[in-house]
Amino acid sequence: MPFDESNSMLKAIGTGVALIGLCSVPALGSIGARLKRDVKQDTYEDGDGKATPESLKAYSAKFPKSLGVVSAGAGLGVSIALLVISPHAKGRLLIDSLDTGAWVLLLFQAVANASTRSSVRAYSLGIYTFFSAAVLAGVLLAQGTKIGEPLLHSSPVAFALRVVELAFTVCLAISALCIPRRPDVFYKGEPVDRMYTTSAFSRFTFAWPSELLSLASRKKNLDLADLPRPNQFTRAAAVSADWKKQKTGGRSLWLSLVLSYKEALALQWFMTLCSSILNFAPQWVILQLLRFLESRQPGSEQGVDAWMWVVWLGVAIIAQSWLEAYVWWLAYADLHIPVRAQLSALIFEKSMRRKDIKGASKSKKKAQQTGAEPAEPAEPTAATDVEDKDDSEDVKKSKQSTVNLIGVDGKRVSDFCAFQSLFPGSLFKLIVSLVFLVNLLGWRALLAGLSAMVAITPINIYFSKRYANAQDRLMKVRDEKMEVVTEALQGIRQIKFSALEPEWEDKIGTVRERELSAVWSVFMNDTMLIGCWVTSPILLSAISLAVYAAITGSLAPSVAFVSLGVFKSLEMSLSVVPELTTDLLDAWVSIHRIEQYLNSPEVEKISKDADEVSFDNASIAWPADEGTDDAERFILRNINVTFPKGELSVISGKTGTGKSLMLSAVLGEADVLGGTLYVPRAPPLSERHDDKVNKDNWIIPKAIAYVAQIPWIENASIKDNIIFGLPYDEERYSKTVEVCALKKDLEMLNDGENTEIGANGINLSGGQKWRVTLARAVYSRAGILVLDDIFSAVDAHVGRHIFEKCLNGELATGRTRILVTHHVALCEPKTKFLMELGDGGVLHSGLLSELREEGTLQKIKSHEQTAAEMEADELATAVNSEGSSIGGEEEDGADGNTLKKIPSRAPAARKFVEEEAREQGAVKKHVYSTYLKDSGGFFFWMLAVSIFLVVQGFNIGRSWWLKIWTSNYEEQGVHGQQIFNASIEYGYSYAEGVRQTSIHTMSAPSTDIQGTLGFYLGVYVALAVTSSIIGTLKVLYIYVGSIRASRKLFAKLNFTILRAPIRWLDTVPVGRILNRYTADFNTIDSQLANSVGFGANSFLGLMSVVVAGLFVSLYIVLLAIFLLLICLYYAMRYLDGARPVKRLESTTKSPVFEQFGSALTGVTTIRGFDKTQVYVDRMYRKIDDYSASTWNLWLFNRWMGWRMALVGSFFSSFVATLILLTPGIDSALAGFALAFALEFASAVMWTIRLYANVELNMNAAERIIEYTELPTEALDGKRPPAAWPTEGRIEVHDLVVAYAPDLPPVLKGLNFSVNRNERIGVVGRTGAGKSSLTLALFRFVEAQSGSIHIDGLDISKIKLHDLRSRLAIIPQDPVLFSGTIRSNLDPFDNHTDAELRDCLERVHLITSSSSTGPSSGTTTPTTEGTTAPKNTNPFANLLSPISEGGLNLSQGQRQLLCLARAIVSRPRVMVLDEATSAVDMHTDALIQRSIREEFTDASLMVIAHRLSTIADFDRVLVLSDGRVAEFGTPRELWEMGDAGVFRGMCEESGEKEKLRGIVFGEM
Repeated sequence: MPFDESNSMLKAIGTGVALIGLCSVPALGSIGARLKRDVKQDTYEDGDGKATPESLKAYSAKFPKSLGVVSAGAGLGVSIALLVISPHAKGRLLIDSLDTGAWVLLLFQAVANASTRSSVRAYSLGIYTFFSAAVLAGVLLAQGTKIGEPLLHSSPVAFALRVVELAFTVCLAISALCIPRRPDVFYKGEPVDRMYTTSAFSRFTFAWPSELLSLASRKKNLDLADLPRPNQFTRAAAVSADWKKQKTGGRSLWLSLVLSYKEALALQWFMTLCSSILNFAPQWVILQLLRFLESRQPGSEQGVDAWMWVVWLGVAIIAQSWLEAYVWWLAYADLHIPVRAQLSALIFEKSMRRKDIKGASKSKKKAQQTGAEPAEPAEPTAATDVEDKDDSEDVKKSKQSTVNLIGVDGKRVSDFCAFQSLFPGSLFKLIVSLVFLVNLLGWRALLAGLSAMVAITPINIYFSKRYANAQDRLMKVRDEKMEVVTEALQGIRQIKFSALEPEWEDKIGTVRERELSAVWSVFMNDTMLIGCWVTSPILLSAISLAVYAAITGSLAPSVAFVSLGVFKSLEMSLSVVPELTTDLLDAWVSIHRIEQYLNSPEVEKISKDADEVSFDNASIAWPADEGTDDAERFILRNINVTFPKGELSVISGKTGTGKSLMLSAVLGEADVLGGTLYVPRAPPLSERHDDKVNKDNWIIPKAIAYVAQIPWIENASIKDNIIFGLPYDEERYSKTVEVCALKKDLEMLNDGENTEIGANGINLSGGQKWRVTLARAVYSRAGILVLDDIFSAVDAHVGRHIFEKCLNGELATGRTRILVTHHVALCEPKTKFLMELGDGGVLHSGLLSELREEGTLQKIKSHEQTAAEMEADELATAVNSEGSSIGGEEEDGADGNTLKKIPSRAPAARKFVEEEAREQGAVKKHVYSTYLKDSGGFFFWMLAVSIFLVVQGFNIGRSWWLKIWTSNYEEQGVHGQQIFNASIEYGYSYAEGVRQTSIHTMSAPSTDIQGTLGFYLGVYVALAVTSSIIGTLKVLYIYVGSIRASRKLFAKLNFTILRAPIRWLDTVPVGRILNRYTADFNTIDSQLANSVGFGANSFLGLMSVVVAGLFVSLYIVLLAIFLLLICLYYAMRYLDGARPVKRLESTTKSPVFEQFGSALTGVTTIRGFDKTQVYVDRMYRKIDDYSASTWNLWLFNRWMGWRMALVGSFFSSFVATLILLTPGIDSALAGFALAFALEFASAVMWTIRLYANVELNMNAAERIIEYTELPTEALDGKRPPAAWPTEGRIEVHDLVVAYAPDLPPVLKGLNFSVNRNERIGVVGRTGAGKSSLTLALFRFVEAQSGSIHIDGLDISKIKLHDLRSRLAIIPQDPVLFSGTIRSNLDPFDNHTDAELRDCLERVHLITSSSSTGPSSGTTTPTTEGTTAPKNTNPFANLLSPISEGGLNLSQGQRQLLCLARAIVSRPRVMVLDEATSAVDMHTDALIQRSIREEFTDASLMVIAHRLSTIADFDRVLVLSDGRVAEFGTPRELWEMGDAGVFRGMCEESGEKEKLRGIVFGEM
């Protein structure tokens, strides 16, 4: 060995030994620690969780430790033997001694590791040993390359020993990596992901999910329970706590994110740098191998150094693939998933603390209000309405955009965190490839080529900007679509009752069309960007090669193909930059939206701690944004009241006087503008020790429970809703159910207290919902009960029961009860304190005894309801009594739900909300065929395939032409052997078309074309330009099909969902349907097209690779087929796991949104009960489910990718070996073979990955197609005459109705008729079938037998739409849509303003004077001489805004507006279902009068709430158990004597005389 070589070798080995020495320091530390204390670990616990005795027992590291010691000892032995027997040339002795020294250090490390007892320390030492062994292996390989050849000839034994030594090094390295890090750990009893449990070898080769994949193959499915839980670095609770530990105050959100993930980012960037350099390593190795082949003489033997290059080739490919795989794993495991979990958790926590501002409009302009009974908002002007539209993307706009913060913005930010390393990656690759190219082409040629790229850059930037703007527009339209769809789904019952499906279909459809035009504009700009990056490398190479050829006068194949290969990989790295830039801009917008939300105002403490609830000269208003003008807000001024402790206090006042506002202030949900508010301070949840509670310490005197005016109920069982997280105390629970009059209801429900309630209590009737929420408050531990209007939805006698047994029974003793109600007379006997609100302040307040003496009490009662009327009302409903504790309205609810009085066939409680179905196995052919058909059908896709083939053909043609051009130069005396040294490099470039080049270089007939430089260049450029144009159009063509499919699928989904049976809509959570409309369509609109296009491309590429093998050697083809089978095995295992996990990812996303939406709706109740933390913990769990599915999806992806790369490297090494073993092979054929070999791995991997992508994205199509094929309500039938019904006669014959074919009927042979313009009252006990009758009339349930005729037409024979649009119903729950008062009364502009104002007047929302200008309040008389500012009446202006769900109006105002809406349409048949339960008595009397006056030309059916309401109707229908008990005029029924049911009810009522007076027309 020459001196300088041995010198450099000595330096290398010296450095290696020094590194090994450094790696031995930790082992020294470990030995020291071991000598100090010798503890065996009996337990194991860390941040991830705790080991169980079983997992501790199962943990063992004996085998790898022993193997390590044996390998190190044997290696040392071999090394010493070599030292003895090797012939030592100059400098060799020192080198061999250093080798032996290295082995001594390694043995020391192995022994230290074997003796340590801490599993984590053993794991770390193992990694140091691995690095030491790897350094030694590298040194030995380098030595072998230099001295192997001579050594083999001079001393075969020494040569063999060196090989054995190398083997022991590898063995030691592997055994050191196989030490498991810790026993399996469990968090809350569930196994935690094993990334930090398994050995380093398993961790860095992604082997730890193998068991899970085997399970998936066996089960052909995976469930959430099969997936391990997230570790401490991705667990929502942990990342959220971690965020709070870092003081982020004052820093912007993005900076805080960067700082909290700085280690992960730094590691990712460093590995990206290494990966960029290694990217070119395989090409460089092949270059060396080919140079060696070029220089060898035909027929000579291969030397050892040639074989070393084969080994290096395998090593280079493996190292590069592993680095790339690991960078991507880091991107997801350390950035994407934790960031997403962290942002989701932070946003949800914020929503639980955020000020609840529900306004219909822009805060600066209009009053912001919330809650169920705010007072009148300020009057808007038309101008503000326009402004409102402009401002609709304001983050605080609606609940929906808040949910979008998690669904869209959080995802964008976390996606960008995963992909940002491509920025530095592209830069590093650019630098490396430029260095490569300068060496190859010279700087002038390169500069000329780069100028072309610079010329294209402005175009690129221009389209990037347009793309970003288009994306932005798309986001806004998607927000809008989400709001419209949410509103439609929430108001679906009203839409169906009014037959507005076609109008809503159009409404959603128009937003969808705007969305598709935005998608198309994104596609167009994207196509231009793709065009730019397809064109720039082509131009770059064409110009560079032209200049090079012009300067040197020749073009060698090596130069041409190598530079092409490098340009190609340069294109790959630069192509991502434009798209990344737009992702960066998207993420930037999103992070600002999130930041804006996180910085929005929070609920502040507005009260001082005291023993009693009191207001000291306080002025309060609904929460509003900062800067809202007081003149625009509804304010209660100068309140001075103290609610006595432990007593019942009543707040009364007319509709819209701010009663709910008083309660909100007590709960801390209002703004205090002046004065002081005192409220007792409850202990925090953590100090309540709910789990240790007993009867004696159950009540916490200062805790608060709240019953909202709109009952908020969760999707859980009735029992869970009542207990609300407290321990179950059987005695207290049954008493609560008894006093809240729920006992009968629970007996009627087939699953009793375990009946599951849909979200928002959809399957309970109005009264049942109220009573369940009341029971929740009564059961709670609160000493202060804040109750909003609990009597309005229950019958009077139930109200009396609740008042006496619940509000004043033993469960209420000693609790402070603050009650808002209109029923002052009912509450008078037990009330201690009374206040009446009006005119923006307190009209009267004081102890009841004082008010009685002053005579004020009488005045207050006259405003509400006289005691006599109260009695009358209450006893009049003895209709429903029968000793029952249940009100008449609670029957089958206005929704035909099977969860009613039907004997249960199934012993287990039924799920009301079905679990979301997940398909199993591969996506069905039917889904593919539907999608392909909708996107354009057979001819469309045949043409697509042709275009793809043409593009491949052009790419081949371009390269083939280059081959002709270079071979022409070759003939002119250029050294021919170099040609293939290039085609290799070229072949390695990733892209498709390239790989055919080299194939054709081989198989093409040698064509002899003579020409000038200009001629060759012209043809080359023409081919290049054509292929870039067609390549761009190919993308556009696929996009056209994608848009077409999106449009058709959406139209089908929209049509089906709006016409789905109401029963189905009730059982499916809104979040689940929304997921189809939003997330799944986003996938179909934006991602599916690309997956299909690129998938087809890579598949054709793979086929061409296999065909190419035929030109080289049959062995290679056989090997390729064998390896393809191995790949297929891995691919099948991967798909078995990835498919169900991708589906799980979709289904675990829905609950996050559902929980978020539900908690936002009930945030006041949650905060009132002080349960915020419970909900936050529940959200953590749901976020963790979502994280677990994403984590495993990516883990499986890496598992497959890494194994494919190994197969690929094996293939390349095999081909190289084959080349060396074939005597006489020339470098040309060798180059071709290797080019093809290098392509193999990436072609297979991309094909599988894109196939999986298509499958996983098709999963979205599958979920949508599943919904488009749901059964709809009947769509057939005849069209009735245009004026039908002209008279409104109803005839019912033998009507039998059941809610489902397998359930018993609820109406059993009804027979009655209603004459023209007759007013019929319908009464009956709970479950008599009153609501079922209305549902049958509107055909929400179809008759099993019998019929209903209206004006002689059988309603089952006419179109549903016609039937429902010609009848009108005012349901129990008023539903309003966001918009204006006008758009709610007359959505399709069929009436004049005057007509609409007239209707508002008739329901007393405005007085005749106020229809011209603002009034002082709903029906509040103006008091002269008052100077307090007035609150304006929103109904005075038809353009006053209505917020989502009408939440800026009080419950009473909403009911009146619904009544006005019915009056507008002037129907001939009108059904009222307890339509006026939430208005004060005075307004109710007015409405009863207007119903009598307004609907004189209509047949009216009223489901009675109070007997006095219907006592003067034309006839009364008494139902009992689904049959007609009695039917006749009130007088006839009265005169039936004691035998009559109706007469019996009146007798029982105790208000017989008053009713008799009404019946006989004496009153």
